Amino acid sequence: MKFSKRKLAVVFSAALGLGLSGQASADVYGLSYLNVDNLGVTFNATGGSAGLYTFSANQDAILNGVDDNTSGAASCAGSFGVFTSCSIAPPTLSGKVQNAPPATAGIRGEGDYTVFGTAGDYSNAEAEVISAALTGDAFTHVTSISESNLDLGASAQSNTNAGSNTKLALTFTGNSGTLSVAFDADINVHTEVTEGDLGIAQAASGATLLLQKDGVLIASWAPTGTNTVTNCALGLVCTATETALSLNNTSSSDGVANIVAGSGSYKIDISGLSSGNYTLAFNTTTSTDLFRVVPVPSSLLLMGTGLLLGARATRRNKK
Repeated sequence: MKFSKRKLAVVFSAALGLGLSGQASADVYGLSYLNVDNLGVTFNATGGSAGLYTFSANQDAILNGVDDNTSGAASCAGSFGVFTSCSIAPPTLSGKVQNAPPATAGIRGEGDYTVFGTAGDYSNAEAEVISAALTGDAFTHVTSISESNLDLGASAQSNTNAGSNTKLALTFTGNSGTLSVAFDADINVHTEVTEGDLGIAQAASGATLLLQKDGVLIASWAPTGTNTVTNCALGLVCTATETALSLNNTSSSDGVANIVAGSGSYKIDISGLSSGNYTLAFNTTTSTDLFRVVPVPSSLLLMGTGLLLGARATRRNKK
């Protein structure tokens, strides 16, 4: 086999580059944090009240294809003012925090919303309904976080989902019924790939409110920071007031940081309601999805050197 000097140089340079890249420290990072607090529901009904309700929370974390082998799912239910399987003392509902093994940057604890940042390899998730007006608290409070980082690993994913469904049997005078939902929120969605590493980081957050009457969707709202109501049917008037950034975000990066972060208040007012049976649902989500090209081990440097020396020896023998 004949090797030209140019081809030998290419082989050696490629091996050298791969070998050195295996020694560099770099990170592929994703964070999605969403905190909803002081959530309250008001309506001007002349009769009726909240009835059956359910809360649910779920979270999962995977690192290099291996997930936390415990279940992060939890749910509870009750009837307003009558019975409940949801705890009264905070947290109202909490699934088991998820930490995918082997985490090299610390373990997230129950109710722990610390931001770990770009250090080591880990993937974790936590979500809680911390307090709920339906169980006797003044307001409802839901907090969720998904966070992952790759320093040496190849892939990581984490996600949370927390929500509630509430039955409302309401009596209004004519079509003059009103319903309002208001809350405060903090959002932090962050993706970044540092130090020239080859990888892609994605993170997402979501918050959605749905109102049904007799099983038919009549209003939906996913705050985007633009005072936009997604759906408003049956002649209703729906007005959104949003003083901060979107709570529904998708962030991605293959290099510099892409960050959506802020806090503010959110409210939807719905008017024109008539008497009937309603279902009000509120749901939040967070997620991360990371991929990193794993460098070839630095032993390739020795292989490249061996190829070069071997080829030179062959050439000398042929002379």
